[in-house]
Amino acid sequence: MTSVAIRLKELEEDELEEFIELWCDRVGSGYVSVERIGKANDKGRDVIGFLTQAKHEGPWHLYQCKRKTRGSALGVPEALGELGKVFHHHSEGAYRTMPEKHVFVAPRGVTGPLQDLTFNPSDLKAALIAKWDDHCAGYITQRRRIALTPELRALIEGYDFGNVSHLGATGLAKHPASLKALTQVLGLAPGDAPVGTAPATLQAEEMAYIDQLRQVYGEARGTPFATADDVLADGMHGDHLREQRNRFFDATSFRLFHRDNTSVEALVEFEAEVHHGVVDVYRLPYESRLERVGAVMRHASTMTCAIKGKLARIPVRQGMCHHLANEGLMKWTP
Repeated sequence: MTSVAIRLKELEEDELEEFIELWCDRVGSGYVSVERIGKANDKGRDVIGFLTQAKHEGPWHLYQCKRKTRGSALGVPEALGELGKVFHHHSEGAYRTMPEKHVFVAPRGVTGPLQDLTFNPSDLKAALIAKWDDHCAGYITQRRRIALTPELRALIEGYDFGNVSHLGATGLAKHPASLKALTQVLGLAPGDAPVGTAPATLQAEEMAYIDQLRQVYGEARGTPFATADDVLADGMHGDHLREQRNRFFDATSFRLFHRDNTSVEALVEFEAEVHHGVVDVYRLPYESRLERVGAVMRHASTMTCAIKGKLARIPVRQGMCHHLANEGLMKWTP
């Protein structure tokens, strides 16, 4: 995590905003949409998480990305200026409600005085009012100084500054919602997908390849199986089918994990790699279809298929072959 945190500190401003946009997509705060604004005239908004379709007329969370220069932490003057900017633009009608959560994303951290203020919300409120002329009036816009009007003062006094917090590089690196952003922005190899196991009962999503294997087992036995449950009850082929189901669902878990945490494009590339790796073995002549299944499974176990540089587990590579069969790309029966 230390090396990841160091790399987060080196992100450029647009990379940091992209990271937080991806992070918000996964953070689990119930956002109906995430918007990245982060440009000139952003009115204090870099990344926004809207909690309802009402958007700025309802509850929302604000993430202000503060990269800062090398070795520099976010301090009180800039933080107060950014807070003042949000209150000003709210008073001007840019957004009808104030953010329910206001997070300073500062990979290089915050200074001790700013941390003390965020840990003592009433002190932060008092500091914003007391230091408005010093840190806000000339900061909000270059066109004119913004005075602390009675309206602005009332908005500040009525706001819950317990909503204001900060998030540093270490916190981002440790957060489970960061995985997709770490792979896409930093190019890090993803972690291991959770192991998937087959449910006790047959599922609709697996029935295409299961029915193909039912025919394969019937051919090997010399008499057809009427149902997949009959195969599972068979002393010779039941355990083999159970192994294939576990492989299929391990590959399903792998698919879901990388769809959500890596990228759809990387997953498509991986599945194509598996297909190209086994299809020539699949096309060889065999004495039986069951022999073909076994040959493909053995070959899949030896391949070095990886996603973002991370080698996939053997059952995943094998189970992906059943997904190919399930989707009609490499069927076990005609």
